[in-house]
Amino acid sequence: MIQAAPSPAQASSDDLGAPLYVAWQITNECNLACLHCIEESGPGKAFPDELSRDEAFRVIDGLIEHEVPYVSLSGGEPMVHPHFFEMAERLARAGVGVKVETNGHYLSPENCARLKEMRIKAVQVSLDGATPASYNKMRVRGRYESALSGIKNLKAAGVPIEINFVPAKFNISEAGAAVDLAYTLGAYSFYSGKIMYTGNAVRTWHLTAPSEEDYPPFFKTLREKAVQYEGRMRVYFHEMGILEELRYRLENPAALFIILPNGKVKLINALPFICGDLRLESLPKVWRNFLQAWKSPKVSEFVSKLEADPGVIAGLHQWVDLAS
Repeated sequence: MIQAAPSPAQASSDDLGAPLYVAWQITNECNLACLHCIEESGPGKAFPDELSRDEAFRVIDGLIEHEVPYVSLSGGEPMVHPHFFEMAERLARAGVGVKVETNGHYLSPENCARLKEMRIKAVQVSLDGATPASYNKMRVRGRYESALSGIKNLKAAGVPIEINFVPAKFNISEAGAAVDLAYTLGAYSFYSGKIMYTGNAVRTWHLTAPSEEDYPPFFKTLREKAVQYEGRMRVYFHEMGILEELRYRLENPAALFIILPNGKVKLINALPFICGDLRLESLPKVWRNFLQAWKSPKVSEFVSKLEADPGVIAGLHQWVDLAS
C-alpha cells in the first residue's frame, strides 16, 4: 500500500527537537471571574500545586536551552503571579519572543514601561465588548475603563498591542465596533472566534452562548473589517468549531503545547490530554511524548465522542494522562 506523504505541519513537527511555540499558563489565579473563562480561573483559584519560583525557572532554563523561539505567558491573570516580571525578563533576555495575555487591569504606566524595556513582542488584552455594559457583564469584577486605560498605557509606552474578543449573545452585535475600537486604541492585530463550551461557560451557557443564527452575520462583519483594515491592522478570526479544529489537528498537530500552572503539559486547550510533566521531566522527553500522544487512539476516540455528543467538551479539566 502506498503511504500518503505527511502534511508540512506534521512533517515539521516530527523533525523538531522542541516546540516552536509554548503557551504557558503560569497561574490559575485571577482578579476577575469571567463568565466564559475556559480555565475556570478567578480569585482564590490558584492550583494548590503550582510551580515554585525555582521550579518555574528550571522550566524557563529548559525552554532557553532547547531554543524554543516563542513563549506566551497567560493564566489566570499572569500579572498577578509574584514572579511574573522575573520570568518574562529571563526569557526575553535570552532572546525568546515573549507575548503576554492579560485582562489589562495591571497595565499601569510603570508596568508598561517595564514591558517595553524588556522588548516584549506583544501584549494581548481581552476586550469582550465595545461598551462598558457588555464588557462588565462578561468580565465579572472587571472594569471596562481599567482595560481601556491599560491599553492606552501600552500604546504610550510603545508596546505592540493585540486585542482578543470573545462573542456572547449580549456583545456579538458589537463586533464591528470592537474592531474599530481596537484600531483606535493602536492595536496591530484583532482576534476572535466562537465561544467555547467549557470551563465557566458550562455553567453560564444560558447567559453567554450566541445562537447559531448569530454567527454568520458576525463572521461576515469580521470579513468586511479585515478588508477595511488591510495593511493597517490584521483582523484574524477562526470560523471552525471545536470539532472541525480537532479533526484538523489530528492530521496536522501544531508545533506547540500548553504548560499548566503545575508544570503538566497539555496537547491543546480543546483536549483533556496530558503528555508530560515539566516539574519532573525534561523538555525533549515531554516533546517526544507530545508527538506520540497525538497518535494515541484515546485522542481520536475523544474526537469521535465529541462528534456524537458535543457536551463532552465540558470535561476538559478532567485530565487524562497519556504519558503514564
